[in-house]
Amino acid sequence: MRYFFSLYKPLFKKNHYLRPEMSRNRTQSIALMLAAIAVSVLLFGSCGGRKEMSNRVIVQNEFFTLTGDSVIEDTVYACAVKRSRIKSNITLSRLDSLYSKVDSGKYHFVQGKTWRMRDPQPTMMPEFKSDQPLIDALYNLSVEGIADAIDSRGRFNVAHNISRLYCSIYLSLAAIKPHQVMTTLRTMVDRDSIIMQREGQWPVVSDHIGWATAAWEVYKVTGDREWLAYCKHVIEKTLAINRAVLMDHRTGLFHGAGYTPARPMGVRRMTWMGYNDFFACMSLGNNILTGNAYRILAEMCDELGIENDYQMDALHIKNAINQHLWNEDRGLYSSFLYGTAFPQQSSLTDNTSQAMCVLWGIADDNRAENLIAHTPVSDMGVNVTYPATNPIEPYFINSSWATTQALWNLAAASVGNENALRRGMGALYRVQALYQSRGIHLKNVNLDNLGTSASNAAMVLRVLLGMSFEAEGIEFTPLVPACFPGKKTFKGLNYRKAVLDVTIEGTGNDVASITDNGTELESAFIPCDIEGKHHIVITLQHENRSSQHVTIHRNEIFLPPTPTVIWRNDSGHIEDFVPGTAYRLSVNGQLQPLNDSVFAIPQTDVFSEFAVIIAGKQVNGFMSKPMLHFGLTPQIAFFPDSPDGHSVIKVSVATGGDYMIDVGYRPTGTLDVRRVSANSHPMGTLVMAKNNNTESNELAYSNMVPVKLLKGANQIEIDQLRLPKTFTPCEPVHVRVIKFD
Repeated sequence: MRYFFSLYKPLFKKNHYLRPEMSRNRTQSIALMLAAIAVSVLLFGSCGGRKEMSNRVIVQNEFFTLTGDSVIEDTVYACAVKRSRIKSNITLSRLDSLYSKVDSGKYHFVQGKTWRMRDPQPTMMPEFKSDQPLIDALYNLSVEGIADAIDSRGRFNVAHNISRLYCSIYLSLAAIKPHQVMTTLRTMVDRDSIIMQREGQWPVVSDHIGWATAAWEVYKVTGDREWLAYCKHVIEKTLAINRAVLMDHRTGLFHGAGYTPARPMGVRRMTWMGYNDFFACMSLGNNILTGNAYRILAEMCDELGIENDYQMDALHIKNAINQHLWNEDRGLYSSFLYGTAFPQQSSLTDNTSQAMCVLWGIADDNRAENLIAHTPVSDMGVNVTYPATNPIEPYFINSSWATTQALWNLAAASVGNENALRRGMGALYRVQALYQSRGIHLKNVNLDNLGTSASNAAMVLRVLLGMSFEAEGIEFTPLVPACFPGKKTFKGLNYRKAVLDVTIEGTGNDVASITDNGTELESAFIPCDIEGKHHIVITLQHENRSSQHVTIHRNEIFLPPTPTVIWRNDSGHIEDFVPGTAYRLSVNGQLQPLNDSVFAIPQTDVFSEFAVIIAGKQVNGFMSKPMLHFGLTPQIAFFPDSPDGHSVIKVSVATGGDYMIDVGYRPTGTLDVRRVSANSHPMGTLVMAKNNNTESNELAYSNMVPVKLLKGANQIEIDQLRLPKTFTPCEPVHVRVIKFD
């Protein structure tokens, strides 16, 4: 009985929450606790009893308790049955009624096939066994999920976001199924460069360079030199294209929206943004993937004995990220820069990208440790983005949540934050046990079973075993939290010309000893030239000197709504004005208070950008559609007809210096991309696209490109990029040249 009481002690708290947005009173909590004890008695019998190690609590918080063989949440449970089945009493009606309190009629759940381990198991899959039956069962579920995602042609099915496939490959697929990953990645290459038309949006969406991270992971596992040379050529060509089209010469960052949703649900959406505006964004995710691709290209060239300076390109991007996307006041990275002429940091934090910053050395030592310690996470896990844009728990609303959580766990392990790691692993195991094992998901929301399965496998490979694949071999840096006691065995991993079995004994992150086939090794490293069968035994001792701090939020912080503003020449009107709301006028990124729905625009004789935002409790919302004030009347130059796509425009300015140019066009086509040069120097890229808010005969404007002009005559050249035939060009009318002080 003492064990049951300790398991449900959180239910006695005065403000116990079933979900962050719902509360119960004390009477309800006591009733719930009594029901939960009944569930525990049932669990004790139905799960066949518990060993001392398997019932060790891994995570216990206000919402759920996870042990080595079960997860219990209020009166709902899921428990492992002989590592081959997960028994649960969760029902769709409970979930439907739960979320109907958030928005009645909006959220409906569906259920797929309940998992039971196949006999026989999928072939050529490594086996894992520990003293935690639930963890073993979830690993078995995951390897079956990975096997089921391979089609008859030996390729992984890509149901939706390709970026998440790259993450899954990095996490574990490259190690477990490298040849199937190779086959899949080859299908994403056309004419020696990575296919860039994900959902037909390049260069507006430009996260395709994540292919490089996945491809390099495959080489490190297989050592295939032919694959290495092929990938080096593909990555080199793709980066050259991206650099010519996406580089922002002011910041050193690359343009384009990434996998972070720039259009959150409901009133938080930036509905004013079109393809032009999304291209103008500079996202943290894209730039991390690009910087990592340059680093990888440098290492590939080193492997092939080719002199290069790609590490300098990687360093420049790292410095640009830390200069322009790090928010010192919040101690976090901003998810993207956005705006028309004066790029501003988004208040949204992209935790997938933050984890990558830690793992790939963008965030240096102290910054990495503090980022893991101080980024707000919930008891249900890390949000894909923070603040939350929706009250539903992240697993349901965002199919990529599991890969975000897995990367976050790896980042926590890399800085030695066992507390953050334990909480993160518990969050991942909870959703797999309660939901993935029964195929439960929101109706009309994609379910990324492959990503969730790869994420679980990564907890074994990269955390509990601590395997880090390098070009020279495998480094072992395991971190086994104290709540995962006992021996862990991993058998049958194919690595180059060897087959590895790994045994981990003890807990902690300090390797006390390591042996290979009984021979003591000097360091926790296995060279890449080993052959045959190898049994690695690692004994750990608990030495952890890193920060164990974790910042927990209760989802009370949501991104404020995005206001709708009607602009006039000298004033603005907030259409959806709510009295008592903290509105702010942004003037080139500087904020001023607003107290009324109608306000005057400050008088100025210089080029300026105005927008309205709502200041939240801790973070600000997205800015409204901005208005440009030119100060001096822009110089207008008509756009010449050019059958070959090469246009030359002569402009003369009274003073040399910084200018902005954009193109007024009729959106008669779907997407039109053109590169800009001034006096033979590349300056940037213009994007003209059809906007849902603009008729084809109305004048729209492209994104703005900063240019440097000389006093007197200047020559601006605009060259049209060849895009797939599915895209049709727009009709350029004129070029605006705007003095930028």
